Amino acid sequence: MDVSTRSIAAIVCLLLGLFEVSSSAAAIRTWPGAAPCNGALQACIEGASDGDRIEIATNEPIIGQVWIVNRRLTLTAADGYKPLFRNGTLWIRNLDFSGDISMALSKLRFEDAVIEASYTGGGTATYDFRQLDMAMTDSATNRGIRIQALSGITEAMLYNNRILADPGSGAQGLITLLSLGGTLNARAYYNRIERAKSTYRLGMGIYVSYSGAGSTGSVKLHGNVIVGSFTGSAIYLSEGITSDTGTNFDARLYSNVIIGRGQALDTGITLVPNNGEIDAQVVNNTITRAGYGVRYSHYTGGTGETTGMLKNNLIVADGTAVFGSSSTAGSVTNAYNLINGPTIGFVADPSTITAPAKLIGPNNARLQPDSPAIDAADTGLLGFGILLNGLPVTDADGLRRIKKPTPATAGPVRADIGAYEYGDISFSHTATPGTISGHITQMDQWQVNGQPAANLFATPKFDGTTSGQPVGTWYSLSRWHLFNENTSTAMPADARYHVFSAGAGSGAFQHRTTASSTSGATSRLDVSGLNNLPDRIVLAMQNFNAGGAVYNPNHIGVFYFGVGGTGYWHVNNMDSSKAMPVDAGFSIYFQEPSPNAFKVTATAGTMSGTSSLVLDHPLLNNNPCAQPVVTRVFTASDGSSFDIVYATALHRW
Repeated sequence: MDVSTRSIAAIVCLLLGLFEVSSSAAAIRTWPGAAPCNGALQACIEGASDGDRIEIATNEPIIGQVWIVNRRLTLTAADGYKPLFRNGTLWIRNLDFSGDISMALSKLRFEDAVIEASYTGGGTATYDFRQLDMAMTDSATNRGIRIQALSGITEAMLYNNRILADPGSGAQGLITLLSLGGTLNARAYYNRIERAKSTYRLGMGIYVSYSGAGSTGSVKLHGNVIVGSFTGSAIYLSEGITSDTGTNFDARLYSNVIIGRGQALDTGITLVPNNGEIDAQVVNNTITRAGYGVRYSHYTGGTGETTGMLKNNLIVADGTAVFGSSSTAGSVTNAYNLINGPTIGFVADPSTITAPAKLIGPNNARLQPDSPAIDAADTGLLGFGILLNGLPVTDADGLRRIKKPTPATAGPVRADIGAYEYGDISFSHTATPGTISGHITQMDQWQVNGQPAANLFATPKFDGTTSGQPVGTWYSLSRWHLFNENTSTAMPADARYHVFSAGAGSGAFQHRTTASSTSGATSRLDVSGLNNLPDRIVLAMQNFNAGGAVYNPNHIGVFYFGVGGTGYWHVNNMDSSKAMPVDAGFSIYFQEPSPNAFKVTATAGTMSGTSSLVLDHPLLNNNPCAQPVVTRVFTASDGSSFDIVYATALHRW
């Protein structure tokens, strides 16, 4: 049975071959390892030099307090390990030191352990926390990640972290960002925050506070998913909670998702100044199952205000969708919102939609194909907001933000209201005797039927049968087909594929090889949105209709080359001895990296045996229904075939 889904988990580029991880740090140290890392982790940290990278090569719990003082270090997991901090605090700070400090944390686990980072110097503190997995019980006093800027400048990035816990009561969040006299420029992108208990309690998901003289800066929240009952608010922005001295800060909230538990006090986004100003852009967020959607007012006795905009948001609330105090209602403009629920102190712009949002389900806030939010946003506002604020050009799924729905509509590309952009689809296909004709199998998926301009990308899934053949796509008689490029090899019954159809728009195009673009086994992709961007995630698939009826019976991949001029991506035959034919057609997809579009490198720690690469990723782990789609990145000539398979015993793809 074919299964169709709105989003995919995940788009993957594979780098095959074993590589040593390179770093520009002063030294790479392994703990436990050679001196000074042959004792406790604390001694390793204190003995390392500024700029060093410490890789933790143990899965034994690290229990108790760890102090990182006046340092510039990277702390991460060694290849093949998942370090665990338990029952303690990882402290990051300066002490009797006014210079710069920096700390990068990645791929670490925390169990009833938290991160506290603060800076009181006159220089700059830089924090980069990525791919951290945190789980806390109710007995933990502090929970999650807490960053404080007391003086100087603090630059913080929190990216793709996962926190499952209950925040403490009062002014605490599972992510807490505080400016208490310093400049705080914080970015929190793609974090997933979930309340562990289903009952509602005090506390916040993300708590941001600027308070006191000297406090200033900006906070950018993008693509975060916050699930559960937060009576304090899933996202809470505060100015002046501890001081009557007014201060100002900028808040940019784009493409965040908040899913409450449907309880009366569940609150989505709250903005509360005292005597200063919060300049807020609340754009393309989705809030559902909330008692209160968005609230903006000021503290009792305060004269401050929230200014800015509330636009392109999708808000579904059982109580009050938008609450604005009379003193601030005129300071926040609104347009192109989809609001289901009553409002107080809020005069809706005529562009507001009140029709039912038509979300997939109570805990799945993505859009159904007939949602009125599709193509209904102010696209220009969103595009300029992303550009001017330096935000990712992706939605809450980490996929392209602006694209057409599938099936494609007529006219220009327009954005959707809310955090999720409808348009990309993925589905599974099984070749059966009824769909097979020789080397071809016909697909019947309603979103792509009758869509000859679609761009499809298929990856073979092993379930006992595999063709082992290079596969292409072909459109005929209103249907898309998969076929073996080697036409003498029949398509076997029960061959299975994951198929991704990219919504029309920037990032999806067709390429036809020419004599000038082709050299040996490769063909250059000369596209302005892709050139000189080696970090892009690129998929390639042979497309018979995009070419000149030319077969290329070779497994393909992609690679980037950018020495001595413009850098280009190329599509290539993985067997470099096989020439790329002229007039071969390809579908190409590209986007910036995200938690849903990423590269995996074959290393000793990621291999299982000699022929299997484990895709250890939170969107894929314990998810046998995921539909990952893969393109290999060329590193060495290798014309062999590959399949993907879900290993039930490992709970991994």
